[in-house]
Amino acid sequence: MIIEVLNTLGIVAFSVSGALKGEKHKLDIFGIVVLGVITAVGGGIIRDVVLNQVPDSIIQERDAYLAVFIAIVSYIVYHDKLEGKLSNIIKVSDAAGLAAFTVIGAQKGLGNDLGLLGVSIMATLTGVGGGVLRDMLVNEIPFILKEDVYAFLCLIGGGVYWGGIKLGFSEALMMNTVMISIFIIRIMAIMFNLQLPSKGRLKHADS
Repeated sequence: MIIEVLNTLGIVAFSVSGALKGEKHKLDIFGIVVLGVITAVGGGIIRDVVLNQVPDSIIQERDAYLAVFIAIVSYIVYHDKLEGKLSNIIKVSDAAGLAAFTVIGAQKGLGNDLGLLGVSIMATLTGVGGGVLRDMLVNEIPFILKEDVYAFLCLIGGGVYWGGIKLGFSEALMMNTVMISIFIIRIMAIMFNLQLPSKGRLKHADS
């Protein structure tokens, strides 16, 4: 039940994120729907292919239909007054999708008897895969390459989930803890421009 709720949350959040990215690049409704669907189900497809499984979104077509519906609704309700706020709205939608899908990816990895690294990788692929595909389609540098906290949260979240389950904590507790923590930290990173250190940023700070 919890997984279904998280999956629906992730599909809605990422579909909105993809659709608004399409609006940002002035795409037509077909392009907006494509971006919405790719963002919503892309990470799960990549994860399942790596696990040598038929992707969940193909078996459960409801996810794809929901993503199409949400993308169309986003297209309809969008208006020019949101233009200046698009970047932040996309980031907040991404944060919600990231939190939900990181937990789903970790749970899927644990369900396939993967270890700490494997679970963390599945969490990361599920959390960021759709966003990477979306950004590549509109010829942007993916979030994970320019806002590195994004992927880092998935890796740590997956590891924390694995560790908590192995220590005997309940699945529901770990799901809620990891999801809420990732969302809050991601929002704080957006608000305060928190990023991991890099040579480029250090040089800029020294100049």
